[in-house]
Amino acid sequence: MKVPRLVPWLFLSPFLLLFAAFYLAPVLYAGYLSLFIKKRSGFGPAHDVFGGLTNYVRAFGDSDFLASLLNILKFGVVQVPLMLVLATALALILDGVKGPLQGFFRTAFYLPYTIPSVIAGLLWGYLYSKNLSPLNQLTGLQTDFLSSGVVLWSIANIVTWTWTGYNMITLYAALQNIPAELYEAARIDGASNWTLTRFIKLPLLRPSLLLVLIFSIIGTMQIFAEPFVLRPLGYVPDHITPNTYLYLVASRDGNFSYAAALALLLAVFTFLLSAVFLRLTRRGGAL
Repeated sequence: MKVPRLVPWLFLSPFLLLFAAFYLAPVLYAGYLSLFIKKRSGFGPAHDVFGGLTNYVRAFGDSDFLASLLNILKFGVVQVPLMLVLATALALILDGVKGPLQGFFRTAFYLPYTIPSVIAGLLWGYLYSKNLSPLNQLTGLQTDFLSSGVVLWSIANIVTWTWTGYNMITLYAALQNIPAELYEAARIDGASNWTLTRFIKLPLLRPSLLLVLIFSIIGTMQIFAEPFVLRPLGYVPDHITPNTYLYLVASRDGNFSYAAALALLLAVFTFLLSAVFLRLTRRGGAL
């Protein structure tokens, strides 16, 4: 029996409608909004007028926005590789654990991800507090983890703590899909556990590592909750991350058009960065 051509579209329609309403429509509206600028006539209130690409030109000369992009690039260069190394190590350790302890450690490693980002930010904000931190009380030091020169890496610690377990689960699932026959054949040939890890597990993890890496790059460019929660607790610059800066442009300055332009530029930048990195890693065989 031949299925009518409209039947697949009928099943896809709920997703397509929601996708259009909650993704495409906001993006298109942001693009439309970004073409306007605020202009004041005399002593009257400012009103929106068509400005073309004025907001985009302004963004390329905005030192705070450019500084936020530089901050997030420095953040990603340090935090993403560190997180992937930890996630891979935990996945390999978990893969080697047998018995009831496997479920315990899997839950323990994954648990930080189940804590909402806002709550995690508040918990770590308490640990970072110069006067309240139990770390300072135990060591007798007065380290200010929320000072201007350290706060970016304090946020990196929160993100690493939150997302390492999540990525570990993805890599652990990939390890579980490796055929047991490969291990058996290697052991018959006298392979040690280190040899199995180096020549079987890690090579077969490369596709999953690449997937986790790309998602981590995209997620890094979207960091917002952690620095926003830490703002009342210490010196967190407005341009600590791009999302923090464009949120303040919209909420504090009331310039929604310029914030929309910044958001679209950030999305394009994230797409280009992910695409270039994906192409380079595949061409170079790094992953």
